[in-house]
Amino acid sequence: MSQPALANLPERPPVSAWRAALRVLTDPGETFSKLGAKPPIFPPYLIHMAVGAIAFALSIPALLEASAQAMSLAASQPGVEMDPSMMGAMSWVSVGFAGVTQIAGPWLAGMLLSFVATFFGQFQGGGVSLSAYLGMIGYARLPLAISTLLGGVFAAFTGQSLDLSLAVFLPETASGVMVGLLKMINPFGIWYYVLLATGFAALFGRSPKRGWLLPVALFVAGTLVTIGTSGFGAAAAPMQ
Repeated sequence: MSQPALANLPERPPVSAWRAALRVLTDPGETFSKLGAKPPIFPPYLIHMAVGAIAFALSIPALLEASAQAMSLAASQPGVEMDPSMMGAMSWVSVGFAGVTQIAGPWLAGMLLSFVATFFGQFQGGGVSLSAYLGMIGYARLPLAISTLLGGVFAAFTGQSLDLSLAVFLPETASGVMVGLLKMINPFGIWYYVLLATGFAALFGRSPKRGWLLPVALFVAGTLVTIGTSGFGAAAAPMQ
């Protein structure tokens, strides 16, 4: 199996890792090329963590209200008795878990996607380290950080979650399959897949159009999971 053209990529990134976090959003091809064969890991993930912390802080009131409503609904079921103080404590535990997920989630997602990228990288020739995939994915996911921040601001002002997908145009009677499919189509998600294809190809010294194997596979897998989740939710709704 042939090795990728890593020798043609610079050993040290000629662009600042922090500046690259902005430039990758506007000029991903050149930026990923300049980041080289070893994109820095910590700068993009620190940005994800900071954004996650800010979005979480803005969302705390909405999260507490949603958790309290869920607890009240559970307590209203026949044969269920819950102490009010326990309900309050459980609400804070639920909110705390959401906060940990917001901050640690990007690292977990990055690691998981890096293993997936390693598999698909074998079809491109292999030879790319796991850390290189991790750094590239951190930069490619920056549009999702913008979406997270917007969601936190939206929740702070409206108390509701922000949905920018095409699913918002569907009627309530829409099938779970259609909801799951359209939920995957949103501007920040598409932006992320474009950056992922560009960064994936750049690690092998190839044009962005050669990097779509990974994002297409992830999109299909994510769509199937979302459809399954939406379908399960729709089926469970009549039972409540």
